[in-house]
Amino acid sequence: MSSLPRSLSRFLALAVPLVLLFVAHAGVVRAQAPGRVVMLGFDGADARTLDELRRARPEAFPNVNRLAESGTFAPLLVEAPPESPVSWAALNTGQNPGKTGVPGFVKRGFMGDAPGPEMGHIKMEEVPLASVEGAPIPSWSPTVFALAFGVLAFALVFLFFRFLLRRSALLAGLLALGVAVAAAIGGVQLRALLPEMLPKSSNPNQARNFWDYAADAGKRCVVLGAVQAFDMPAPPSARVLSGLGVPDARGQIGNWFLYTSNPKESGRQPAGRPTTTSGTVYRLDDYDGELEGFVYGPKNFWLSARLNAVKDELEEEYQSPSLPVERSVELYQQLREVKAELADLDKEATSLPLEIQRDATGARVKIGDQEQRLEVGEWSEYYELTFTINPLIAVHAITRARLIQVEPHVEMFLDVLHIDPRKPPFWQPISRPTDFSAQLVAETGLYETYGWPTLTMPFKDGEIEPELLMEDVEFTLGWREDMLRSYLARDDWDCLFSVFSTTDRVQHMMYMYYDEEHPLFDAAEADKTFTFFGETIRRRDAIPKIYEQVDRVIGLALDALEPDDLFLVCSDHGFQSFRKQVHVNNWLVEEGYLALKPGLSPRQANLFGFVDWSRTKAYSLGMGFIYLNLEGREPQGIVTAAERDELLDELEAKLSAATDPENDDARFFNAVYRTEEIHSGDHVDLEGDLILGFAPPYRVSWSASAGGLYVVQDDDGLTVPGPLVTDNNQTWSGGHVSMALPDVAGVFLSNRAVTLPKTGVRSLHLAPTILNRLGVAVPAAMDLPALEVR
Repeated sequence: MSSLPRSLSRFLALAVPLVLLFVAHAGVVRAQAPGRVVMLGFDGADARTLDELRRARPEAFPNVNRLAESGTFAPLLVEAPPESPVSWAALNTGQNPGKTGVPGFVKRGFMGDAPGPEMGHIKMEEVPLASVEGAPIPSWSPTVFALAFGVLAFALVFLFFRFLLRRSALLAGLLALGVAVAAAIGGVQLRALLPEMLPKSSNPNQARNFWDYAADAGKRCVVLGAVQAFDMPAPPSARVLSGLGVPDARGQIGNWFLYTSNPKESGRQPAGRPTTTSGTVYRLDDYDGELEGFVYGPKNFWLSARLNAVKDELEEEYQSPSLPVERSVELYQQLREVKAELADLDKEATSLPLEIQRDATGARVKIGDQEQRLEVGEWSEYYELTFTINPLIAVHAITRARLIQVEPHVEMFLDVLHIDPRKPPFWQPISRPTDFSAQLVAETGLYETYGWPTLTMPFKDGEIEPELLMEDVEFTLGWREDMLRSYLARDDWDCLFSVFSTTDRVQHMMYMYYDEEHPLFDAAEADKTFTFFGETIRRRDAIPKIYEQVDRVIGLALDALEPDDLFLVCSDHGFQSFRKQVHVNNWLVEEGYLALKPGLSPRQANLFGFVDWSRTKAYSLGMGFIYLNLEGREPQGIVTAAERDELLDELEAKLSAATDPENDDARFFNAVYRTEEIHSGDHVDLEGDLILGFAPPYRVSWSASAGGLYVVQDDDGLTVPGPLVTDNNQTWSGGHVSMALPDVAGVFLSNRAVTLPKTGVRSLHLAPTILNRLGVAVPAAMDLPALEVR
């Protein structure tokens, strides 16, 4: 420095530290994320409905209006088809259904030489023991178990007798050998209690969620009620409680139960009377005033596997041509006994005794060894139940009961058997890490875990009143809110995402009271009152009131935000009234694309039993999919690759022009989507060739969703295709599936101004926007860029 001019030396002495300080400061700014991200998801929240309600009664929506005025409120365009598994998977991953592999609730499978419906959002399968973690004992082979137990027992016994009791080596060795043999046998028997195959609900989603990428970068993520994210790995920095997709404790899709002493009821145990959805009605037996029955848990899959193995061995020996007659008779009897045991296992699951002792105003209800007294109209606290599979394996469940009446006969509703979040089955974890579900119990109390925790199906079946449904809605919203409050008060996260499902459930079931043009609307019924969140409301007000609860929950988050936080509100789709159902396969018959077998019968009307595939070009299955009967893809396909595009053009044109002659020629469709034009990826083939976008209040019919044809009897008593359009007379009166995307737009709200793309905000924008805000690189696999947040 001495060789420089003095003035330059002084300048550098002052400037260099300032430059270094600036560079260091700039580096710190670049390394810091602008702030945390909080996102609330409200399943089924509809942009049109919310906007109308907030403008009509601004005092009831202070928080939504606050966001709309100082931030952003816009419709959120979701992916086709607008179904929850599809939409949430796309929103969570930033990738379209062709990449996620989640085509909808229902997808096309093949049953022999014909297509048929399969679940598209869940794979219920048996998986090998080696593919799961957390077994109560190591999953070594029986041989390894025998060796381990034998060697350990030999060493311990030999050392004990030889060195502690100072016996001879020969005596110690002989004693140790005998114990080792017994221990080896015991080890094999213990290992036999661990099944080689386990029943599991698996997730077909093939794409990673945004919180996985964020956690990879070290961001601490908490996701509560993650839809279509069950049975997926997550990095250590992500804590994820799964939502939609999680099965009940029976491994099923939400089995529920109604117990009654009504002597007219036909549902004798153990079979009971199945309802049209997933319920079972059981008639209780009366023993001197005490009513008795059973609560049925999961099937004993371990015992079933063992019996099947015995049956296979017996059948193999029975087929031997050199089998002596005496042994043949013996084997035949053994086979009959094993098959009878297997048949009993199929009919009757693991169970706990149920006892109900009624009195003047209520009843004592005992399940297993747990007893509670309930007044009529009262919900129980959680029953904590254990269903034993074998001495090593048990399934732990929780459930609630509601006493409906005691006179003139007893009726009691029993909710779904939820997986106990403190002790989920090792083969069916409900959170990542697996102990996160138990941590939440310690923090906020017990909660429901089945992925659809609201009583929509019992109401749809006509087994409960809407007031009971709404009581359950309030209960469900309450424990979800407790979780949110708990984490809003903490500082151990960078991204918090919480999903609420009750908006969807209320609209599905209560539109019949809200929409005066719905076929089931009855003014007197709509004006009946009940209590909801401490307020007496009419049934017709249930939908506006659930949106007011949305606003209240938004307010909880707004009050907890820090200055730099980005706050987002989203939904997976919107809602409309579902008044009319369109029998799409009937339309295809009328237009000559689907050919019928001769001699149609009512029994043929389901599962494509009516189709002459040799003359059929197209068919409908699922929530608004149309498939071509494509040669080389369908088992009996006749449409060639050369004919494909022209046939799709023709179908698209005819569907777009189709109208309802019974309703002033109203158009059926506001859009028809060609899947290959809107989706891309390795799994596009799981979707239909065309995706229908009905014009509300039309929707795909219940029968067409399962591959059915709507049939009636003509004047001659013959079975013939019925009308193309019929009223929706189901209490499932609100809908969104199969409707055109702009008509069921979800909601997008932000506490900051967002530059809206010309084509609107899409659900695919959210994942990259969150990652960008957290300072995490947006993966190339995501379909859209981040939104510009100002």
